[in-house]
Amino acid sequence: MSEFSITITPRFYETDAMGHVNNASIAAWFEVVRVRFLESLVGDSSATGVSWILASLHIDFVGETFYGQDVTARIVGAEAGNTSLTVTVEMHQGERQTVRGTAVLVHMDYDTKTTLRVPDSYREQLDRPGG
Repeated sequence: MSEFSITITPRFYETDAMGHVNNASIAAWFEVVRVRFLESLVGDSSATGVSWILASLHIDFVGETFYGQDVTARIVGAEAGNTSLTVTVEMHQGERQTVRGTAVLVHMDYDTKTTLRVPDSYREQLDRPGG
């Protein structure tokens, strides 16, 4: 898997009175990085009625995240199961890690409400070294 990252610019309304980014905002940032990562693998599949649902989200807040400095959100691991994809994300402000977490996404057919096997196209992209 090649490295994937995006830059997030904290917005003032995402902060508390001390300038810390709210934990709920960070959970929303996790969604942004996951969606962009999936789109980078094989494009947007939402138009087909097949997509991903969030089954689990675990976030460790390992340092304070502040307004006024960009955050780099990086996918540091992605592993496909039968019907799920586990994604590990780290966030840094400058050289300082502020957040680490994992999300488990389930591949789902929205129309039939059934889980689907993770497509081979995703598996191939995840297995490509540096690709």
